[in-house]
Amino acid sequence: MNDRCKKLGGYLFQPDNRHEAAHVAKYVRRLRGGGPFYTGLTDEDSEGRFYFYNDKKKPAGYIFWRWFQPDNWWNEDCVEVWISGFNDRHCGKRGRYVCEVPA
Repeated sequence: MNDRCKKLGGYLFQPDNRHEAAHVAKYVRRLRGGGPFYTGLTDEDSEGRFYFYNDKKKPAGYIFWRWFQPDNWWNEDCVEVWISGFNDRHCGKRGRYVCEVPA
């Protein structure tokens, strides 16, 4: 996923603030009725401490979790976005994703 974003000159979506997260949630709603779409957030190196996949030193700027999330069900380390918020998910599953390309 991230390799495809890099080919476009970007990276997986990294929500820095509430405004960006809301903008992508609207986008997700239009495309597929609510998601899910992978983001560039993970906690694979330190469980429960989410950071940007492309900059492991930078903690996640904004995460609006869905109800009862993150739950780390069977070691979920990646984060996906739905219209109702963020959810932790297994990284190896195939799925849609959102790329962020600098302006």
